[in-house]
Amino acid sequence: MDTWGRKAGVLYCSFFSLLGGALLCGSINVKMFIVARFIAGWGSWGFLAVTPTYSAELAPPGLRGLMVGMNGVNIALGYGLASYMGMAFFFASDPVAKWRGPLGIALLWPIMMIIVTFLVPESPRFLLMKGKVEEARTIVYRLHATKGDPDQEFARGEFYQMQKQAELDRTLDPGWIAMFTKKGYRRRTALAMGFAFVGQSTGVLVINNYGPTLYKTLGYGTKQQLEFQCGWITVGIVFNGVGALFLDKVGRKPLMIFGVAGCCVCLILEAAIVATYAEAATNKAGLAAGVAMFYLFLAVYSVGIDVAGVVFYSELFPNHIRAKGVCLSIATIALTDLVYLQATTTAFANIKWRFYLVFIIITFFGSILMYFILPETKGIPLEEMAKIFGDTDDVVVFSKDVHVDHNTHELIVGDKVGGLTHVATHQGLTDEIKKDIVEHKEKGADA
Repeated sequence: MDTWGRKAGVLYCSFFSLLGGALLCGSINVKMFIVARFIAGWGSWGFLAVTPTYSAELAPPGLRGLMVGMNGVNIALGYGLASYMGMAFFFASDPVAKWRGPLGIALLWPIMMIIVTFLVPESPRFLLMKGKVEEARTIVYRLHATKGDPDQEFARGEFYQMQKQAELDRTLDPGWIAMFTKKGYRRRTALAMGFAFVGQSTGVLVINNYGPTLYKTLGYGTKQQLEFQCGWITVGIVFNGVGALFLDKVGRKPLMIFGVAGCCVCLILEAAIVATYAEAATNKAGLAAGVAMFYLFLAVYSVGIDVAGVVFYSELFPNHIRAKGVCLSIATIALTDLVYLQATTTAFANIKWRFYLVFIIITFFGSILMYFILPETKGIPLEEMAKIFGDTDDVVVFSKDVHVDHNTHELIVGDKVGGLTHVATHQGLTDEIKKDIVEHKEKGADA
């Protein structure tokens, strides 16, 4: 993404998804299947980092929660389609078709993503980082044009801020080490990776991947297990949508804390139900309550962790390390899931419902910690995010200082340099004006 662009990241992930998916569908033995899973995962997990990064860089500040949040909605929709196909092919008469069919259908989506890259623009922020100013300007003016605003004040002001910030960002260290050594970057990285860990420590993927097994524990047959899994995933689609709609109104922090704390409560109740009713499997009301608690859990998770988390990761970092920051967040999710999923079968076989205590304890303390350390990022332009981490000097232009003079149609910018106000064209300050400001400041001239 940093070298070739956000669209190149999409093509990269599509290639591995197609290759791995084709090998999965055509596997002739278990070894080939496992290798194919690795390749397919290379693509699908990569998509989880590419799409939020790209979406955040296209979205205006006031709608970023909704637009990036749609990634969560569509991820849930993808899980839903997978579950629905699993349910549909359960009834196939050919035992081979039962598993090759759904895997073959999955090949459609990376093909569609490749087609999409020919229809959508490159990220203007990436283009500015590469010095392609005019190409970036055209995209911003086209995407963020506002009806009833002949001067296009918003688009012009936004682009000016993006352009000036990119000029600074190009001079900053974009390396991995800086993300852990520079104070402001280190805090952002810790927040993103920390929330990713806590969010997956709700055990959501354990419930997803072992859903049928857990429903079996509650006493339900195979067909009912698949039906419950389809219903459960559908809840995620709906409530990811709810979360996306609320993010720009309520904010990220309240929903994220609500998600973690709410999941903790649901897990406590689920553990109590499983401990009381699962072994005997005779109390129908108790078993139904266990299923209902899984559904309530996913509703809370979707609103506060799934959709809010993906937005949060994508907007924390500056242009030159955004892709790396999002990738670290997704890698944390993957690693956390890997550990839990490897332990789940053994844990449920040996300590049964007590395995839920791991998730309960982490989410309980995690929700308290997040209350004190999470910042609110709602409505803040990506170029100004540094100010909430104490890096005010890294912000070149604040949006509140940019407006259009409707008499002259020129862009008026209150710049930090020398505390002066100057007139700039839509192309920004010339080098000569910058030089004059610096010289006057050095001479101690009255502003």
